[in-house]
Amino acid sequence: MVGWNSVCLRKEVGGLGVRRNREFNSALLGKWCWRLFVEKNSLWYRVLSARYGEEGGNILDGARCASAWWRAIAALRREPWFSNNVSRLLGDGINTNFWEVVWIGGVSFKESFSRLFELSVEKWVSVFDMFKLGWGKNGEVWKWRRKLFVWEEEKVGELCLLLHSVILQVDKEDGWAWKLEKTNFYSFRSAYNFQTAQHIVDNPVDVQSLWQKDIPLKVVIFAWRLFRNRLPTKDNLLRRGILNNDNCLCVAGCDSLEIVNHLFLHCSFSRSIWHLIHRWIALSTTAPFSPSDHFTQFSLGGGGPHMRKSLLNVIWFATVWELWKERNNKIFKSKECSILQLVDKIKLLSFSWLKMKLHLSLNYHGWWLNPLAMLGYG
Repeated sequence: MVGWNSVCLRKEVGGLGVRRNREFNSALLGKWCWRLFVEKNSLWYRVLSARYGEEGGNILDGARCASAWWRAIAALRREPWFSNNVSRLLGDGINTNFWEVVWIGGVSFKESFSRLFELSVEKWVSVFDMFKLGWGKNGEVWKWRRKLFVWEEEKVGELCLLLHSVILQVDKEDGWAWKLEKTNFYSFRSAYNFQTAQHIVDNPVDVQSLWQKDIPLKVVIFAWRLFRNRLPTKDNLLRRGILNNDNCLCVAGCDSLEIVNHLFLHCSFSRSIWHLIHRWIALSTTAPFSPSDHFTQFSLGGGGPHMRKSLLNVIWFATVWELWKERNNKIFKSKECSILQLVDKIKLLSFSWLKMKLHLSLNYHGWWLNPLAMLGYG
């Protein structure tokens, strides 16, 4: 009833925050790709280099003889989400390949000047060596396999213009930067968030307000589905072809189609429940059209401090949860409570949630009579 893409959205953009396995694993492997750049003197790097070979400062893929782990890393380091977020921090230029590495601009010279790379005699030379030999237009560094055509000479001129403003820092080694972190160091969080980045979806309520520490997780998820109209109400089951038109009326016997708005707010049974709940907490409100509007209005009822709003949220969650359970009991167990019995259940459930999570010294009789006044928020 809820798309997996919606479930996997982060909480701040309207999802449940369930992690995506593929992106989760990629972010973990990305740590190894990052270490390939910054730990070239480590033992494990030297072992991999000896096992698979190295060319241009990169360990080769190893083709079919490579382990599954290494094949995954070798493939991942070419994926745009990773490679586009790694940049070279040029120091003395000694450990930076002139043609292969992106060290100036957003593309390597091997790609942007592919013709010159093909014709160059020195393909694996460092930036430092190129600078030392002189990379002016007539510099000694430009050695070609044949005499250049006129248009190729023009390309050399373009490249020399790019190099004109480059200044090497002789007292600083070359490094790497992870663009997604201000510290320039790779982090799992930034890699995962980048891969799963989503535009903020339109939500009828402040999604953060759903995640109450006082509420069981299953009830929070239930409310999240309620606001998205993803509960298995009869109208939704009808659209999916599970029920027919003859079985879609409200269980309260009011001859109305069972839709979310009717079931939780506008049915005579639910209206009576909310009326008694409002009297219980001494709150006077109008009847909003949708559950999301009702939640917002109810939790902000009368204003007041944050703790008051949290208590009202607890009562609201308990009410819709008990209404849903009552609906299911009528359908699947042929059992039903009276209006007063259900209100008592709501009072007891909200009291038990707060008692368990907040460890308050609450007296149930006082809570049953007037919860907000008992806690000083009436």
